[in-house]
Amino acid sequence: MAEKDKVQRTLESYNDVFADIMNVLLFNGAETVKENELTDAQPFSYYKMDGKKINSQERDVSKFWNNGQIRLSLIGLENQMKTDKYMPLRVIGYDGAAYRAQLLDKSVKRCYPIITLVLYFGTKRHWKRNRTLKEVITIPSGLDPYISDYKINVFELAWLPDEQISKFKSDFREVVQFLKCQRTDKVFTGSKKKLKHAMEILDLLRVMSENDKDFVSSIENFNEQSIEGGIGMCNVIQYWVNEGRQSKAEETATNMLKKEYPYPSNLTS
Repeated sequence: MAEKDKVQRTLESYNDVFADIMNVLLFNGAETVKENELTDAQPFSYYKMDGKKINSQERDVSKFWNNGQIRLSLIGLENQMKTDKYMPLRVIGYDGAAYRAQLLDKSVKRCYPIITLVLYFGTKRHWKRNRTLKEVITIPSGLDPYISDYKINVFELAWLPDEQISKFKSDFREVVQFLKCQRTDKVFTGSKKKLKHAMEILDLLRVMSENDKDFVSSIENFNEQSIEGGIGMCNVIQYWVNEGRQSKAEETATNMLKKEYPYPSNLTS
């Protein structure tokens, strides 16, 4: 599993973050899903290839949403750094397996809906790939009325409006704000709000900033001890800025010394 996948899943697996994502993207910020109503679901499902070989498919994160003894829904998250034209087929596979599991589970008295959210972390271009089953498949003439379509729920995080981003209450707001700043080439300053999952946030921003060596280096200097008691994202960014200034100052001083005391070019070893 790629490192980006691991750190994304780790952060989203926390109930407060998962519930926050649901509430903002599905319920316009209303605290409809409570973190104590969520329980982990089995991410794996299995299917046969050619009637012989058994294969597994794995969701990124999935949880049951419960109201007391009543299971309201199974909600899954799929993280995408890049667009995928076959995403509707993948999602219908996950959802179909989950519905099949209900059919086989004798304890299920009342069937519940399966919801999958595709979180698109890309910042360079919109998701212009297929969003429905009918966009993926080729339908022979005359059969279209008899084929049920299947729509996937894609959320382009870097393009969410500021009003919607402000409704995130968990650490996930920092992630979305960071993505939007990357897309718009604005400076990401971070908020003063204390991070609840600081190391997970720093890990995620580190892997998403792989082209910015200074940012990666400054983040790696933080550890569990340095953030004990809470730290705001703005503190991390300020540390990064200060590190950059110090590095620039050292580079300038070195260059000045080289001009003042040039290394003799005629020396041989």
